[in-house]
Amino acid sequence: MSVVLDELDKKIIHEICGGIYSYDDLAKVLKVTRGTIYRRIEKLEKTHVIEKKVMAIPNYEVMNLSMICIGMETVYDDTEKVIETLKNMPSIKYLWECYGAHNVIVTLVCETGCEGDTINSIRGVLSKLRTSDYHISVGFKWKKFDISPY
Repeated sequence: MSVVLDELDKKIIHEICGGIYSYDDLAKVLKVTRGTIYRRIEKLEKTHVIEKKVMAIPNYEVMNLSMICIGMETVYDDTEKVIETLKNMPSIKYLWECYGAHNVIVTLVCETGCEGDTINSIRGVLSKLRTSDYHISVGFKWKKFDISPY
């Protein structure tokens, strides 16, 4: 099922992806009434476009944590098995099934200084799965963070 979003819906999504806002604050920023914001957010929730949750975005650098990004190519018949295995690993934070150079991409978090051990550990897991190729990169500084699709 596809949901049609107008420009106001997209602006609301963009704003709420940047942080927590009250209906009044959103109304002021978007120059509409509080009632309009309330009705639109209610519609977006009912159509499952958004889920209302309280969320914080941690600063990994300050917390002495590193992010590791791994792009991998799996044997087609084993992609679901690879995804299920990775999905159950607590250090995996994001997991995408995709098309292109890699058909699975994951990011995981570890303590700064433990990147080598973490990479060796994930290599051990990947060696037991049918991945034909993978590339690993360690992130050390955020340059942009935007979870909004608009």
